[in-house]
Amino acid sequence: MQHANENIVVGLDIGTSKICAVVGRQHNDHIEILGIGQSRTSGLRKGFVINIESTVKSIRKAIEGAELISGCSIKNVVVGIADRFMHGQNSNGMVTLKGREVTKNDVQRVIDLTQAVPLLADRRMLHVIPQEFIVDSYDGIENPLGISGERLEARVHLVTAASASVANIVKACGQAELVVDEVIFQPLASAQAVLMPEERDLGVVMIDIGSGTTDIATFRRGTLRHTSVIPVAGNHLTSDLAVGLRVTTSEAEQVKCIHGCCQGDIMDGEPPVELLTTIGVRNRFVSRDSIRNILYCRANEIFTIINRELTCSGFKSNLAAGAVITGGSSRLPGMVKLAEMVLNMPVRVGEPRHISGLADSVCLPQFSTGVGLVLSGFKVKHTPEIQTETLFDKLRLRINCLWG
Repeated sequence: MQHANENIVVGLDIGTSKICAVVGRQHNDHIEILGIGQSRTSGLRKGFVINIESTVKSIRKAIEGAELISGCSIKNVVVGIADRFMHGQNSNGMVTLKGREVTKNDVQRVIDLTQAVPLLADRRMLHVIPQEFIVDSYDGIENPLGISGERLEARVHLVTAASASVANIVKACGQAELVVDEVIFQPLASAQAVLMPEERDLGVVMIDIGSGTTDIATFRRGTLRHTSVIPVAGNHLTSDLAVGLRVTTSEAEQVKCIHGCCQGDIMDGEPPVELLTTIGVRNRFVSRDSIRNILYCRANEIFTIINRELTCSGFKSNLAAGAVITGGSSRLPGMVKLAEMVLNMPVRVGEPRHISGLADSVCLPQFSTGVGLVLSGFKVKHTPEIQTETLFDKLRLRINCLWG
């Protein structure tokens, strides 16, 4: 088995219900997917590690599967994180130039000032993502180096995480004998995989509906404007079915995946669904309308919360490209139609783009984060680093335009 080299990145998507490892090799214009490994996990709740031992076992199983298919020995990973303790906010800073040209030191200083926000002792800065630079009254500048003026301003989006969230994920990876190269906010990775540049420019919201959380990332004029994590997602759809149909969680998940629908007349005229009773005899039936109504109520709630979040952020009216939904739950029939109705904007399902190799296996919404972590890992490798003060001991905070 060969060792992974600098042209190979492994994305590790540590989700609430499953862990997915994706191995990718970089080519000039695309990423070749060499291997993929998956495992079920019960060690996380809404993205937060609650059982280290269980999480480590699931990580090892996913990595072993990816190694077997790719033929690579995996030691380093790019890990995704998204839990209800994540927080995003916009910030700005300003330094004086006194008529001279902008230097790298000026950019360093103004970026440092954008981070001068109060943080509780239990929180860490995860990302500082430049939105634009302003020299005097000229805004929308992507690279201010060499431009002369009286003052330099920077507008950025800050993403912070609970220190314990990051530490526990890094610890679990370490116990699985892995080295974490980067920790990346998952919706930013998913956006790398599914969004088109034109959508980012026009204005778009990427909605990743996972098992434990629904992650939101809003883009406009090519850069990140707003992020949020909603603790209502696919597992709630499953648990609602389990309660409403009086079945086990595992059968509710099966019913959702095989017979689920949350909007429209997609299933009209189809026969009832046979359910397994508690004594193991298949003798109870439920109408497909009942399944649809249960799923509709929760899915409608999810999009209503998203709509409220977008409205409060002030960016909803600027989303000319509409919404892109991804993640495993986005495949549920009727989700696009319901999202369009609640959000009042065009909606499409996002799948990983610009990949080859095992493309047929990973070009599905549930692999958007894993593929996006690979894409993000390569971009970070090729991005110049600016030194900053950060709470991380081993992980370096990179100031870059990765998600611009």
